[in-house]
Amino acid sequence: MRCPRWVNSSSRDEILASTDSEGDASITIKVKNARIPRGRRLGRRVRRVKAHVKTALVTGGAGFIGSRLVAALLDEGARVRVLDIQRGRLDGVRSPQLEFFGLGGDDRSGGMMDRRTVDDATEGVDVVFHLALNWDGHSWGGALPLADRLDVNIRGTLNLLEAARSHAVKHFLYASSIAVYGKRRSPVMDEETICRPELWRGGPGPGYAITKLTLERLCLSYHVDSGLPVTVFRIDVVFDDDEYQDLSPETIRTALRGEPLQVGKGEAGASVHVDDVSRAFVAAALNEKAYGQVVNISNPEALISDLEVSEIVIRAIGSKSKIHFVESGLSGPVIANVAKAQKLLQWKPLKGRKHLEEAIVRMIQKETSRLHH
Repeated sequence: MRCPRWVNSSSRDEILASTDSEGDASITIKVKNARIPRGRRLGRRVRRVKAHVKTALVTGGAGFIGSRLVAALLDEGARVRVLDIQRGRLDGVRSPQLEFFGLGGDDRSGGMMDRRTVDDATEGVDVVFHLALNWDGHSWGGALPLADRLDVNIRGTLNLLEAARSHAVKHFLYASSIAVYGKRRSPVMDEETICRPELWRGGPGPGYAITKLTLERLCLSYHVDSGLPVTVFRIDVVFDDDEYQDLSPETIRTALRGEPLQVGKGEAGASVHVDDVSRAFVAAALNEKAYGQVVNISNPEALISDLEVSEIVIRAIGSKSKIHFVESGLSGPVIANVAKAQKLLQWKPLKGRKHLEEAIVRMIQKETSRLHH
């Protein structure tokens, strides 16, 4: 029925963009295919970025999560460098505090694969937010052989870690995914749950989950061996105000045709709003309690089943589609709580199930309008 659990630090847009890879009123910057909120919304209930975080580097900063994080950091008064081979969702955004590195580079040898570019981007930086992931350069399809994908991502991440160590970066944060937990029958109770990435059956496959866990361990090894302050976020499915990564546009089109919707028996998952993810990164930056830690970023209150999503689609469209239950091999991880994030970061998600349902309806309306024009 839906996209097969697109869980990622980055999201499908982030992969493309990073192949080198709430208070009162708010200001909204219009960028390509996205809204980037600015103002107090991202900063409510968490401390603001400390004043001594003068310069931050965001790899994959032109993607889904990255662009929102860039906006949050700019709003906090930080200078922000973006390491990406294209402007992506930051297209049209101009700020004297914003600087790009690696634009126009090749997805196999540019961006984080280019040591000189990485070194230039990292020099003088206080914090590195590593969100970039090179999967196949264009989609989640995995066109590159797994060996090549591992090579590009491991080498690129090593370039960043070496530069961070060389330039005495104060904090290195890596965006991982709950995909590392793999397929499982019981909820993930905490970050000590054994990872089984080889069992992951969501998008874009076990190779992705294995790559994410490998990069996690690589980053943490620099914390242990070199004293580089490192924090790893395992991020759940991400949704925006009008986008839910686990709802496939094809499901909407199927409902518009009145054809049956295939629903996996018992399939369900939590998610987290992209602004809440940005807030978590902001809360963790230069927070000594987060050094050397792995932290789940999710919102268990935003748990929703495939059946419930299908029912929302049918109601929103007024479709005559029937629901057909099928056996499912996904059974992705369900995060039971985010107690560690709450304790270490004083963070908790602000947007829950109600916001998720509204996002699904808006996504349906957007896709329906697009098809009718």
